[in-house]
Amino acid sequence: MKAAWFAVATFCSQLAFAQATAEKTSIELLLAKEQYSKTIDAVQQQSDYASNADWQELHIQALMGLQKNDEADEFMVKALQQFPQRAELYHLAAMNKFALAQQVSIFSAPGYAKEGLAQLKQAVQLTPEQGRFQLTLLGFYLQAPGIVGGDEKLARQIAADLQQAAAAQKADPVDAAIAQSMVLQTDEKTASALQLIDAQLQQTPANVRLLVQKANLLRSDKQDAAALPLYQQAVKLAEKPAAQHQYLYQIGRIVALTGQDTQVGKAALQQVIAFYQQSEGQSLHWARLKLAQIHLAEQDISSAQQLLQPLLALESPSEKLAAEVSALHKQLKKTKQKTS
Repeated sequence: MKAAWFAVATFCSQLAFAQATAEKTSIELLLAKEQYSKTIDAVQQQSDYASNADWQELHIQALMGLQKNDEADEFMVKALQQFPQRAELYHLAAMNKFALAQQVSIFSAPGYAKEGLAQLKQAVQLTPEQGRFQLTLLGFYLQAPGIVGGDEKLARQIAADLQQAAAAQKADPVDAAIAQSMVLQTDEKTASALQLIDAQLQQTPANVRLLVQKANLLRSDKQDAAALPLYQQAVKLAEKPAAQHQYLYQIGRIVALTGQDTQVGKAALQQVIAFYQQSEGQSLHWARLKLAQIHLAEQDISSAQQLLQPLLALESPSEKLAAEVSALHKQLKKTKQKTS
């Protein structure tokens, strides 16, 4: 299974609406900071929690962030019964099924993946105008094995439909461009995909999704340094704190990889670390790791070691994070021996 499978109540008065919006924004910030337990506590304290789909979606996302996917799955069943026309719930349900498919045995995984695909299709059916859900479905078709529903032909059909709808001004041309670039990337035509995104950027130069898609294409083509200024633009244009700090992380990750613009990379990662303090997710750990790598490359052993210590003390890091932490630890030891 590929890991790539893996986001407003109406009130009578303007005052009540403003208060609800401010409260939701505050809780969404907790979720963005990966403070999942606090998110759950906050939504459960809302007087209309039991009847408000927004609060329940935030609860589900927090459970997923805690990797309590079985619990999220059970919660989702009840939520979908209560809000059967809520496309976002079906989309979340699909993402959770795909996460479960990554965690179970090879024999059980296809069942979860197929259930997720059915839920994703339901989200698209409920909101056919919502390009985000269609792009998720297209990505599934392109990346998933055929045994669980992967189908390049259907992916190409979605891209073609979006392109035709955009030409008729019935769909967002940005969605159409991204969809077509995904297909071209699958065909190993990255240069053509980049040309397509560049053409759309001429029409909408400040579109964050296009900038990030171009950056992703460049990274897939091992042109990480060229992706750096795109993420820098995306940081300035991003409206959501979670997105902004994930772009800052990508800046730091690229600097750690290329060794270029180290001051830019360190500043970006320091912002990420500050944002994710007290988080229960992985973003804080990865930011510390990348910053430690930059410091070690600069022969700043003391700073690298200080950042590495909390990572060595993690009880259950992901397999990938554990491997990179171990590699950095060994590299740090060798560097200390050479300089001693």
